[in-house]
Amino acid sequence: MMRLKYKATASPNPAAMRSSRRKPMQPTDRSRAPDSVFLEIFDKNPVAIVVSNATGQIVFANAQSHRLLGYEAGELIGMGIEQLAPENIRASHAHSREAFNRHPSARAMAGRELTARRKDGGQFPVEIGLVPLTLGGGDTLILASIVELTELKRLEEEAKRRANEVTLLYRLGLTLAGGDDLYHALRAFANELKQVMSADAFHIGLYDDETDVFSYSLFLNLDEDVQPPSRKLREKPGLALEVITGRKTIYLEDMDDPRVRRDHHILVIVEAPIRSYLGIPLLLDDRVIGIMSVQSLQPGAYTREQIRLLETIAAQVAMTIERSRLFEQLQQELAERRLLIEELENKNAELERFTYTVSHDLKSPLVTINGFLGFLEQSAVSGDMARFRKDKKRIEGAVSRMQDMLGELLELSRLGRVMNEPASIPFGDLTRETLELVRGRVDERGVVVYIQPDLPSVRVDKPRLIEVMQNLLDNAAKYMGAQAKPHIEVGHQGVEDGKPIFFVRDNGMGISPEHHERIFGLFNKLDPVSEGTGIGLALVKRIIELHGGRIWVESQAGRGATFYFTLPRG
Repeated sequence: MMRLKYKATASPNPAAMRSSRRKPMQPTDRSRAPDSVFLEIFDKNPVAIVVSNATGQIVFANAQSHRLLGYEAGELIGMGIEQLAPENIRASHAHSREAFNRHPSARAMAGRELTARRKDGGQFPVEIGLVPLTLGGGDTLILASIVELTELKRLEEEAKRRANEVTLLYRLGLTLAGGDDLYHALRAFANELKQVMSADAFHIGLYDDETDVFSYSLFLNLDEDVQPPSRKLREKPGLALEVITGRKTIYLEDMDDPRVRRDHHILVIVEAPIRSYLGIPLLLDDRVIGIMSVQSLQPGAYTREQIRLLETIAAQVAMTIERSRLFEQLQQELAERRLLIEELENKNAELERFTYTVSHDLKSPLVTINGFLGFLEQSAVSGDMARFRKDKKRIEGAVSRMQDMLGELLELSRLGRVMNEPASIPFGDLTRETLELVRGRVDERGVVVYIQPDLPSVRVDKPRLIEVMQNLLDNAAKYMGAQAKPHIEVGHQGVEDGKPIFFVRDNGMGISPEHHERIFGLFNKLDPVSEGTGIGLALVKRIIELHGGRIWVESQAGRGATFYFTLPRG
């Protein structure tokens, strides 16, 4: 039987949380009961956790869920779970909850567009993991872990927008390369540009510095194709001369701003209520051959990324005017955006793994606690204190393990958000400093450690890299097995993508090839009885990747293991 205790943030429904046929266990000393410690862990969990009974009434909500949903401490308790859903889906949510109650099982509600509702009515995207908790009296509670996806959705939209820009760049290359003449090629491009940003006016002007003549190859104004006459810039300069002589992009966020009109010479070619002006010089072989101007009826119409994109396009237009094609820059833009999309996909996969961990790996200690609570009550009733203490110790062990797992998960989630300033450090010095931290295990096993001389310097976050080496050296010493002459070598071997390749090699138990990828996952331990939570190599992998490197292992069972990794050169 599982009996939950709550502080101010959680006042449980007694009918849902305990059986009336059994007497609750009372602590026999001043220490907190294991279930109280367990609830405190849940309350301090960085993931929002809400527990409801079969009727949908909330019986527990941790501090993070109150913060996430905008409620005061304890305010969620007693509410219906449907109140946390948007009004238009509450009925369907109730049906889904009833269906889940008929066949409860741990699951992550991934791949669905889920939305939560804050107290103030605001809505935001979420991903939810569900875990059924069966109490001793046969009642079932539903534990929901809620992860906000607002930032992830923003990144997805950003990736989508950038993908559209990549498509534009590609189609621009085809359009400019395949046009029958310059005018029609630029006209087709202007239509493509309107698909991804505000472009109420679009001008391409060419400049002859010898004659000072400025003429328009294309002048589109509010979808009207205009052909203004040529002019000498020194006589009628306008913004065109400012862009050309300055040889840099000019962005005026609001043409109606008095300060803009005071500081810039604005020449009106065709009357139009233009508010945003963007002028980009067309550069070719260090010469300015003209300008490309994009304008909008809206103030502040262009972002920094859009300006950068248009500057890239301007370079292509300049090359097209000279009847050339600029594909190298296009490919570079494509590569940058593909990296962004790949990073977003990796974050998606990481979030799915995190949700799975919360809903699956953390269930094991819960099952242990739930099972042995019933045994504790039986022992207390029968007076078998020896068995009582034994079962109590097992519960404390399960609580301690869950606490360790949650702590490691929190540490993993912080990586990438909290980093120290990188510095150039000789890798040999860093290794020797780390070796002193693991000296106890190394000396205990009688391990001989050899560090190659003159190892390259690396530019890294030193405290994080010490964590990497501490994990690798500690694991190497820990898994020596029955090796009579245990040996560890730290060295440097070759270069990959301009980064030195380092290694930590041991002659211990080794790792079978089928486990080479698995060991870098969350809570994956090849030896279930060994100490630790099994998250160490996941932390190592994350830190290495945050430095732009990669890590892999080469090993056979019984033949030792070599962990290779790359780092930026110092």
